[in-house]
Amino acid sequence: MMKLKFIATVGLGVVLLAVSIGYAFFQPFIPGAVCDAIPAQATFVHRADHLDDLLKSPVCGQLNKALGAGVSLERLLESSPWFRRVTPSEIAVADLPLRYGGKTKTWVAVSWVGWRSPWLRWRLEHTRADGFSRLGKHSVWPLWKYQTPDIAGGTPLIFSLTDNLFIACLSETPSDIFSLLDAYDNRILSANDINTIEVTP
Repeated sequence: MMKLKFIATVGLGVVLLAVSIGYAFFQPFIPGAVCDAIPAQATFVHRADHLDDLLKSPVCGQLNKALGAGVSLERLLESSPWFRRVTPSEIAVADLPLRYGGKTKTWVAVSWVGWRSPWLRWRLEHTRADGFSRLGKHSVWPLWKYQTPDIAGGTPLIFSLTDNLFIACLSETPSDIFSLLDAYDNRILSANDINTIEVTP
């Protein structure tokens, strides 16, 4: 009986290890999945196959304007190695309508990170880099903040990591990111549900 229990325990351990490795390193890429986290209420959605495509698109100029004088998307990506790590593949950007009496619209970005997600989450939970701080959770998803006076006059960049997506929100109202996570969790409609997405050629 003891031997049977030992074999069952070892077997379950092997299965758990295999599932964990599969989850961590073998998540297949899902084209268009980045728009699963863009709320249907977004007034504009743009999807690019790669970060370089986004940087070459006209949308990049709008993002640079939102980031503020003297700051560009390219400069922001170079300011911390984190941002390059979380934008390795397909990416979508969108703007959300003005809410809560804000003065500027909210910009959001979602990128596919796949198997990198648990590794990036672990690294973020242990980072002591300037400007980064850990917030609470929304549903089961942890939240972080990156804030510096150089970006959009000190407007915080709130971000989260799901199973396979990096989600970021530049907003005067940090809780705006909740709508992205709710779209990802199918609590509200997403951009993919209504299919109004502009794709970089």
